[in-house]
Amino acid sequence: MSNDSFTLTYPAEIVFEPGGALKLAGKLTRFQRILLVPGTHFAKTESYREIVRSLSDYELHAESGIQSEPPLEDVDRLAAAGRRFRAEAVIAIGGGSVIDCAKAAAALIPLEGSCADYFSGQREIPGKGLFFAALPTTSGTGAEITNNAVLTDTATRIKKSLRHPSMTADLALVDPLLTMSCPPSLTAASGLDAFVQAFESCTSPKASAATRALAHAAVRKIYGSLEPACTNGSDRTARSDMAEGSLLSAMAFSQTGLGAIHGLAHPIGSLLHVPHGKACAILIPSMVSWNMSACADEYAAIAREGGLGGTAEDFLDACLALCRKLGIPAGFSEYGLNESHFDFIVKNCRSASMKLNPRPMSDDDVRALLGKLV
Repeated sequence: MSNDSFTLTYPAEIVFEPGGALKLAGKLTRFQRILLVPGTHFAKTESYREIVRSLSDYELHAESGIQSEPPLEDVDRLAAAGRRFRAEAVIAIGGGSVIDCAKAAAALIPLEGSCADYFSGQREIPGKGLFFAALPTTSGTGAEITNNAVLTDTATRIKKSLRHPSMTADLALVDPLLTMSCPPSLTAASGLDAFVQAFESCTSPKASAATRALAHAAVRKIYGSLEPACTNGSDRTARSDMAEGSLLSAMAFSQTGLGAIHGLAHPIGSLLHVPHGKACAILIPSMVSWNMSACADEYAAIAREGGLGGTAEDFLDACLALCRKLGIPAGFSEYGLNESHFDFIVKNCRSASMKLNPRPMSDDDVRALLGKLV
């Protein structure tokens, strides 16, 4: 049942425009000193060099080298660089890890203490940090829309969100042309992440008519364009549809939360070093099957509105077909998952995402599901 009342909170400005990245300079006229945070791969592209040239009227300092599943130390490094440079704004141009890391740094640059202090709850983020703009170079994570940064404490191997309402970007600029250099494997993983975010948003108890409309549109866009984008990365129509679908998915799940796929993907990813999108993709068939008894009507609605058929079984079949086409493995055997890992995963999966799953999962349920994915 949809919520009768709801509040939607987004970045102050959301721009979707092919070529829009080259108009970024016009959005920054209140500032002079800009900390640029590009993804390591994207920083080597001509697209990045064009963006830098378009910002020639500003004083720039670039920091790259952000790791996947970013550790707290990367946030501290960015924050320290921003303080030394006396940055007035932070611009992230990269995938979800880059955006999350820069987002956290923008919040912490004006503050004292390390990222670990805020990640652990010893300190609280008091309010708005520096102006922050996010330009995604992948279509998947939705980090440009959310008010959280998914980070990893490498000492404890705990991966969770640093979250505060003020961490929402001031500007989310989605330019599909920035995704053209994204390799097929990352296109598939990030795209399946966006697909999961869309359908998990629909089954959340926080879902509303507004968020379902966004999520259904996202499913239709992503399902029809992900395989073509992986097969031919220069297909501008597929890239544009993927970028739009990812944005719509983020606009839905950022308001509703997610489900057990994301709840489980975080500890599995941090423990076994599985890329987040791939971890989500591997979990799709098992979790959709598990949730079927609790949300068959919602899955049927997703199938109808997403152009995948008319029944819950059609939705499951579509998920299986998409994973098969994109070469997603049936389990985590290549990453070495075994029973010795189950305790850690069970202990660290109890996030808000697990609480929002349509069908509750006990510790024994989690263990049984993991046993099928070894």
